[in-house]
Amino acid sequence: MKNLGYLLLLVLLINSGVNAQVDTNFVTVKPSKRNSDSPSSALDKNSIYFELLGSTFGIGVSYERKIVSTPSLALNARIGVGTVYIVNAAPTLGINALIGRKKNFLEIGFNFTRTFEFDLFPANPDNYWLGNPILGYRLITNKGLIFRIVFTPFLDTFNAAVGSDLAPYGGLSIGKTF
Repeated sequence: MKNLGYLLLLVLLINSGVNAQVDTNFVTVKPSKRNSDSPSSALDKNSIYFELLGSTFGIGVSYERKIVSTPSLALNARIGVGTVYIVNAAPTLGINALIGRKKNFLEIGFNFTRTFEFDLFPANPDNYWLGNPILGYRLITNKGLIFRIVFTPFLDTFNAAVGSDLAPYGGLSIGKTF
C-alpha cells in the first residue's frame, strides 16, 4: 500500500506541470490569423468601405457585418450613407452574398435607399425610396483590403419620382476588413 501511495504521488507530480526551472531564453510566437491559405475574408466579420457612385449615389461610406459564413459563401448585412452634391442624403440598408473562396468573390445582393433633400431649396423637395440590386466582383487581399466593382441599377418601383423604372448605374469601392 505504501508503494502505491508513492507511485500515485509520483504520477501527480509529473502531471502537475510544476517545473523546477523556467527557461526564459525563448520567445513564443503566436501564429498569424492571416496567411496565404486563410485570407482575411474567412476570419474577419466586419468591413467598412468608401464608395464612388454605386449604391450610395455619389460619394458614400458603408459598413457590413458578416451574418452567416461557410467556406465558399458569406451572407452580410449592410448599412451606409451617401450624398450627391451635398444637398441629398441617401441612407442605404441591404443584404449581400459573397460567393467564392480565398480572395475573389462574386457579390450579389439588394439594397433599399431612401433619399432626403436638405431644405436648402425648400420648393419641391425630392424624398423617395429606390430598390438597388447588386452584381459585382470583390477582391479581398490577405491584409484585409477590399476592392469592389459593382453594377447597381436603381429600380424605381416604389414611386414615380425618378421618371424611369430602371436606371443603369455602377460603382467602385475601397475599404478594409476587421
